[in-house]
Amino acid sequence: EPQWPAIVEFTKSTFLVVQTIYMTRFYEPLKEIVLELLNKKPKLLDSFNVENEEISLDNMLFDLGVGDGTKAHRAEAVAGASRLYEEELNRGVVMSLIKGRAIRLLLIQVQTMKTGLLQAMGSIDELVDANRLNVQLLASIPAVLIIIFMSRLIFNTLPRLRFHDLRPTLNVHETMTEYLDKIERVLLLASHELDVSSLASSSTAVAVAPTPGATMTTSPFPTSKSHSVLQPVELGEFVFLMHTYLLMLDYSSPTFSIKACDSIHRAMQDLLLQGHLSTRRQRQLLQLIKVKHAA
Repeated sequence: EPQWPAIVEFTKSTFLVVQTIYMTRFYEPLKEIVLELLNKKPKLLDSFNVENEEISLDNMLFDLGVGDGTKAHRAEAVAGASRLYEEELNRGVVMSLIKGRAIRLLLIQVQTMKTGLLQAMGSIDELVDANRLNVQLLASIPAVLIIIFMSRLIFNTLPRLRFHDLRPTLNVHETMTEYLDKIERVLLLASHELDVSSLASSSTAVAVAPTPGATMTTSPFPTSKSHSVLQPVELGEFVFLMHTYLLMLDYSSPTFSIKACDSIHRAMQDLLLQGHLSTRRQRQLLQLIKVKHAA
């Protein structure tokens, strides 16, 4: 049966989850960090004027006759206003309300409370402002971890897709080892003529052994070449195996450092000095490559 409504619902819910993660872990922390660095983050007291409220309180205390209208004696004036408020309550609430003095003292108390709250908000604002950048940096840690994980996943997967090989790294390393063994096999089989020549030379040396007292003027060994090189067919197989090994080295993310990969690349290039290296020399150089590969 068609499941299109369920698919649409699942897609919408997935998109909503991804959008929430993006806004919470990426956009909002980054926005806060940028605003903080540019010093454009709004503060709690931007919509209030604390200085104006303090001046208003000082004027109210001065009109009441308990202060001189300055900030230096504000605490004593507020304490004096509180004593007057207590006296008015003791005299009688009704008469104080009728005269209006109690209401005046209540307004001073409200203004005092308002000024104190704004001052407390200013202290909190300074504390928050001093730690806002640290909090946003902590909030961005999950985003950084997600970016690192996703980048490593992408950079490890794309080369394997390009090489059409999604096997685990351990299996890739074992396959590369098999290719090195095949390269060594090609070099060993390419020098079989030397083994035949050595056996033939040994037989000839025994057959033409000189008589006692005779002087040997010519060598009994044949004048064949003392080293072997890869023939066209063998060279083609050799180059193909090297090319496959280097492709896996470059695109299958083996367990090698960049420095080790560069070293193996240079050593593999040295193997292609055809005409300058014998198969025996190439086998010795291949042993060095296998040591680096196994490290």
